[in-house]
Amino acid sequence: MPHFDSNSDDRDILGFLHDVADAAADIIDETGVWEFTGERDGQYSGDVAVDEVVVDMCETAGFFVLSEESGVGDLEWPLPDNKLLIVVDPVDGSTNASKGFPWFATSLCVVDSRGPRVALVAEQSGSETRYAAIRGAGANVDGMRIRVSGQTDPARAVVGTNALPAPGHGWWQVRTLGAAALDISLVGRGGLDGFIDYDGLGVWDYLAAVLICAEAGAVIAEANDEDLMTIDTNARRRPVIASSPEMLASLMASRRQ
Repeated sequence: MPHFDSNSDDRDILGFLHDVADAAADIIDETGVWEFTGERDGQYSGDVAVDEVVVDMCETAGFFVLSEESGVGDLEWPLPDNKLLIVVDPVDGSTNASKGFPWFATSLCVVDSRGPRVALVAEQSGSETRYAAIRGAGANVDGMRIRVSGQTDPARAVVGTNALPAPGHGWWQVRTLGAAALDISLVGRGGLDGFIDYDGLGVWDYLAAVLICAEAGAVIAEANDEDLMTIDTNARRRPVIASSPEMLASLMASRRQ
């Protein structure tokens, strides 16, 4: 098992994230029944099974880990200059997985003392599409460079949401698909023209996808002007991701409706 710190090559880190996603996929494939654990609201047995493997791999490789399912271990914050943190959602969209709805992913974001650094959102329901980004080096889907749509006209926009917007938003169409990491990543490749959360998401739900979108040219904000980077496992944020400043203005206006 390799060992990583802040001096590690970003491409090696990304390669490790792919290995973690592969291991998560194997556990997901072996999970025949998705049942609530009763330990935490909305937590499924599949979430826990994947989490155990992913967290063990990441900690063995020298990372601090912040996971939706198991919280945070011996994390030092602010991060020491030589250490790295992985923010993990073992199965983003686990309700979709439990229903057999093919839209769920493993989301992994490596953070250093400057913020999000390397990200991978690995679709796990069959297509095996993988969104990846390295800070300052762009974003890709399965190795192909991606960019946002650049849409500037809200009336022609297709927007992804977590929870439904109020009537009168003015967009052409809305999608609510139930896996924020994948939904947000779609903005990066131009599949959606924007995304806004109306309910509140944990940092594990969005952080990897936000870096992917940032590297693809998206304009990014938080609906309540909060910092999207947090290690508070109880904190909830409302990320807003747009294909253009005009779309960001439209999305931010909808938060007040």
